[in-house]
Amino acid sequence: MTRRLGTALGAVLLLGLLAGCGSGATSSRNAEPAFDMASPAPADGRRGAGEGGTGLSPEQKAAPERKPVQPVPSAEPVNSVSPQRQLIRTARLELRAADVAEAVGRGKEAATRAGGFAGAEEARESRATLTLRVPSDKLDGVLDELGRLGEVSLRDVRSTDVTDQLVDTQSRIASQRASVDRVRALLERANTVGEVVQVEGELTRRQADLEALQRRLESMSNQVAMSTVTLTVTKTSAPSAAAADSGFLAGLESGWKALLAFGSGLLTAIGAVLPFAVVIAVPVVALVIWLRRRRAVAAPVPAAAAASAEE
Repeated sequence: MTRRLGTALGAVLLLGLLAGCGSGATSSRNAEPAFDMASPAPADGRRGAGEGGTGLSPEQKAAPERKPVQPVPSAEPVNSVSPQRQLIRTARLELRAADVAEAVGRGKEAATRAGGFAGAEEARESRATLTLRVPSDKLDGVLDELGRLGEVSLRDVRSTDVTDQLVDTQSRIASQRASVDRVRALLERANTVGEVVQVEGELTRRQADLEALQRRLESMSNQVAMSTVTLTVTKTSAPSAAAADSGFLAGLESGWKALLAFGSGLLTAIGAVLPFAVVIAVPVVALVIWLRRRRAVAAPVPAAAAASAEE
């Protein structure tokens, strides 16, 4: 009985082993077609790397067959703006100095030493306005140097962030260049005169838009690189002596100066009236003399009449 039970158990184990081997073989045979379906053979009949093929995946095989995109010619690459924020800085500085011309000249020299230059200038006897362009990274140093030219009454520095505008403009330039290239390709395939005229008109319009974007980008880039400083210099007025001095001596000096000023004014008035007095006095004196002589001649007549009446 025991031998029969052992024989039965051995037969069961043997069948189990045979079933496991059979399923493993079946799994192996089923796995191979699955690999072939995932990696189908190319259209030219080549298989994998073991059969003389390249061994690339379908995506890798399809990528070289795509038409390469031609790079857009550009003086400035897209997204060439550095991660640092791009700022347009402007400053206004007003100061008072004893010599306006000297202060303006030294302001020009300060801008030149910093790598900038002087722009518009408006100068008068007691006031001057000067526009300076200096590198943005040296603006603070130039303002400090200009502040030492006189007494600062106003210092105003402002910044405008144009980072997003620069990035957007560069992206639009790249897209516009690609659009111009596409229209040029259409112009090469144009067959009739009407098509040529129509495509050339569209090409001209897109090129004008591209140039406008380029000018805008250049202007903003220049403003970021070079800051604008408006310098105003006003001449200082001399202090008043009357306001500086006070007391009895100051009052006596002021009274003496007032007396001299009154005497000077009186003499000036007399000198101005004297020519008119001489011209008027001559006929007046002649008239008085004539009247006196006439009275002297007329006086004896009544006396003679009185004497004759008494007789």
